[in-house]
Amino acid sequence: MAKAAQAQSFSSILDRAPSEIEKPKPLPQGSYITLLVGQPRIDKSAKKQTEFREFTHKILKAGEDVDEDDLAAYLGDNKKLTDVTVKNTYYITEGAVWRLKEFLEHCGIDLDDVDTLAQAIEETPGKQVGVFINHEASQDGTSVFARIGKTFVVE
Repeated sequence: MAKAAQAQSFSSILDRAPSEIEKPKPLPQGSYITLLVGQPRIDKSAKKQTEFREFTHKILKAGEDVDEDDLAAYLGDNKKLTDVTVKNTYYITEGAVWRLKEFLEHCGIDLDDVDTLAQAIEETPGKQVGVFINHEASQDGTSVFARIGKTFVVE
Protein backbone atom coordinates (compact mmCIF):
# COMPACT_ATOMS: atom_id res chain seq x y z
CA MET A 1 0.00 0.00 0.00
CA ALA A 2 2.75 2.47 0.91
CA LYS A 3 4.66 1.69 -2.30
CA ALA A 4 1.53 2.31 -4.38
CA ALA A 5 0.98 5.68 -2.68
CA GLN A 6 4.63 6.58 -3.19
CA ALA A 7 4.48 5.61 -6.88
CA GLN A 8 1.31 7.66 -7.27
CA SER A 9 2.92 10.75 -5.72
CA PHE A 10 6.00 10.40 -7.96
CA SER A 11 3.86 9.98 -11.06
CA SER A 12 1.71 12.99 -10.13
CA ILE A 13 4.88 15.06 -9.87
CA LEU A 14 6.07 13.86 -13.26
CA ASP A 15 2.63 14.37 -14.83
CA ARG A 16 2.86 18.15 -14.32
CA ALA A 17 3.57 20.48 -17.21
CA PRO A 18 7.11 21.91 -17.20
CA SER A 19 5.63 25.43 -17.18
CA GLU A 20 4.09 24.66 -13.74
CA ILE A 21 7.46 23.93 -12.13
CA GLU A 22 9.31 26.66 -10.24
CA LYS A 23 12.52 26.63 -8.23
CA PRO A 24 11.60 26.47 -4.52
CA LYS A 25 12.12 29.65 -2.51
CA PRO A 26 14.42 29.43 0.52
CA LEU A 27 13.04 29.76 4.03
CA PRO A 28 13.17 33.51 4.82
CA GLN A 29 16.09 34.84 6.86
CA GLY A 30 15.64 35.54 10.55
CA SER A 31 15.16 33.79 13.86
CA TYR A 32 13.02 30.72 14.47
CA ILE A 33 12.18 28.49 17.42
CA THR A 34 12.77 24.84 16.56
CA LEU A 35 12.27 21.40 18.05
CA LEU A 36 14.98 18.78 17.61
CA VAL A 37 13.55 15.64 16.00
CA GLY A 38 15.14 12.24 16.64
CA GLN A 39 18.79 11.42 17.13
CA PRO A 40 21.26 13.14 14.79
CA ARG A 41 22.49 11.38 11.68
CA ILE A 42 26.07 10.17 12.06
CA ASP A 43 28.13 10.13 8.89
CA LYS A 44 31.39 11.22 7.26
CA SER A 45 31.99 13.97 4.72
CA ALA A 46 32.53 12.80 1.16
CA LYS A 47 35.77 14.69 0.52
CA LYS A 48 37.82 14.47 3.72
CA GLN A 49 35.93 11.65 5.49
CA THR A 50 35.43 13.93 8.52
CA GLU A 51 32.87 12.51 10.95
CA PHE A 52 29.85 14.69 11.67
CA ARG A 53 26.49 14.83 13.45
CA GLU A 54 23.53 16.23 11.50
CA PHE A 55 20.59 17.42 13.61
CA THR A 56 17.05 17.85 12.24
CA HIS A 57 15.10 20.90 13.42
CA LYS A 58 11.31 21.15 13.05
CA ILE A 59 10.31 24.82 12.82
CA LEU A 60 7.76 25.74 15.50
CA LYS A 61 7.58 29.53 15.29
CA ALA A 62 9.05 32.43 13.33
CA GLY A 63 10.63 35.36 15.18
CA GLU A 64 9.52 38.96 14.83
CA ASP A 65 12.52 39.62 12.56
CA VAL A 66 11.19 37.26 9.85
CA ASP A 67 9.40 39.12 7.04
CA GLU A 68 5.75 38.01 7.16
CA ASP A 69 5.18 38.50 3.42
CA ASP A 70 8.28 36.47 2.53
CA LEU A 71 7.20 33.73 4.92
CA ALA A 72 3.68 33.63 3.45
CA ALA A 73 5.16 33.41 -0.07
CA TYR A 74 7.50 30.61 1.04
CA LEU A 75 4.69 28.59 2.63
CA GLY A 76 2.19 29.12 -0.18
CA ASP A 77 -1.35 27.89 0.22
CA ASN A 78 -0.84 24.35 1.47
CA LYS A 79 2.29 24.25 3.66
CA LYS A 80 2.34 24.99 7.40
CA LEU A 81 5.40 26.37 9.16
CA THR A 82 5.46 23.29 11.42
CA ASP A 83 5.87 21.13 8.28
CA VAL A 84 9.26 22.74 7.62
CA THR A 85 12.50 21.12 8.77
CA VAL A 86 16.07 22.36 8.50
CA LYS A 87 19.30 20.53 9.20
CA ASN A 88 22.38 21.58 11.10
CA THR A 89 25.74 19.81 10.81
CA TYR A 90 28.58 19.71 13.33
CA TYR A 91 31.93 18.31 12.26
CA ILE A 92 33.84 16.31 14.85
CA THR A 93 37.32 17.84 14.78
CA GLU A 94 39.48 19.45 17.46
CA GLY A 95 39.05 22.85 15.84
CA ALA A 96 35.26 22.66 15.48
CA VAL A 97 34.02 20.69 18.50
CA TRP A 98 33.48 23.90 20.47
CA ARG A 99 30.57 24.69 18.09
CA LEU A 100 28.89 21.41 19.03
CA LYS A 101 29.43 22.14 22.73
CA GLU A 102 27.88 25.61 22.33
CA PHE A 103 24.93 24.13 20.41
CA LEU A 104 24.29 21.58 23.17
CA GLU A 105 24.28 24.39 25.74
CA HIS A 106 21.82 26.35 23.58
CA CYS A 107 19.59 23.23 23.64
CA GLY A 108 19.35 23.65 27.40
CA ILE A 109 21.50 20.65 28.24
CA ASP A 110 23.50 21.12 31.44
CA LEU A 111 26.94 19.91 30.41
CA ASP A 112 27.97 19.66 34.07
CA ASP A 113 25.44 16.80 34.40
CA VAL A 114 26.98 14.60 31.66
CA ASP A 115 30.31 12.83 31.41
CA THR A 116 30.76 13.13 27.62
CA LEU A 117 29.50 15.09 24.62
CA ALA A 118 28.11 11.80 23.28
CA GLN A 119 25.87 11.58 26.36
CA ALA A 120 24.71 15.16 25.85
CA ILE A 121 23.89 14.45 22.20
CA GLU A 122 21.61 11.58 23.28
CA GLU A 123 19.54 14.13 25.24
CA THR A 124 18.82 16.39 22.24
CA PRO A 125 15.60 14.82 20.86
CA GLY A 126 12.63 16.91 21.96
CA LYS A 127 14.74 19.91 23.00
CA GLN A 128 13.85 23.39 21.78
CA VAL A 129 16.56 25.64 20.38
CA GLY A 130 16.51 28.92 18.53
CA VAL A 131 18.15 29.25 15.13
CA PHE A 132 19.06 32.14 12.87
CA ILE A 133 18.48 31.34 9.21
CA ASN A 134 20.88 32.95 6.73
CA HIS A 135 20.82 32.79 2.95
CA GLU A 136 23.84 31.39 1.18
CA ALA A 137 24.63 31.24 -2.53
CA SER A 138 25.19 27.85 -4.13
CA GLN A 139 28.73 27.05 -5.27
CA ASP A 140 27.82 27.81 -8.88
CA GLY A 141 26.08 31.04 -7.86
CA THR A 142 22.78 30.17 -9.56
CA SER A 143 20.70 29.46 -6.43
CA VAL A 144 20.23 30.66 -2.88
CA PHE A 145 19.47 28.31 -0.03
CA ALA A 146 18.60 28.69 3.65
CA ARG A 147 21.13 27.58 6.21
CA ILE A 148 21.37 27.75 9.99
CA GLY A 149 23.92 30.45 10.74
CA LYS A 150 23.91 30.17 14.51
CA THR A 151 21.79 28.96 17.40
CA PHE A 152 20.56 30.52 20.63
CA VAL A 153 18.84 29.58 23.88
CA VAL A 154 15.03 29.69 23.83
CA GLU A 155 13.88 31.90 26.71
